Amino acid sequence: MRRILPIVFASLIVGASSAHAQTPAKSSPVSKNPRLDPSDSVSIADVQRAADELARTVQAAVKKITQDPELKVAALRVAKESVNATQVIVSQQAETLQTLLDGIAKQIAAATVNIQQTKPKTH
Repeated sequence: MRRILPIVFASLIVGASSAHAQTPAKSSPVSKNPRLDPSDSVSIADVQRAADELARTVQAAVKKITQDPELKVAALRVAKESVNATQVIVSQQAETLQTLLDGIAKQIAAATVNIQQTKPKTH
């Protein structure tokens, strides 16, 4: 059960991401004078109820996935694709970070040379 939980979360995340990507983006007007409305506030009890409902929903999804072989295979495929996508993203970010670090190293080297050249020699 514990091994399947990350798969469920991955499938939920991917499902939510794909659903979000398919819905057209709506531009919301930006208010110059934002005001807090008391009806917008959420109580701790509301958050707790939402967390409890989420826990029950996830538990039900895990139960379905563990009992239905087709869902288990689908969840594993989604998890595999999520891992592959994450590996690509990490690789791209590593390349970007390496490029940035190389540029910063060159700037530091140039600044060090400049400081050493302008530093008065005292003997």
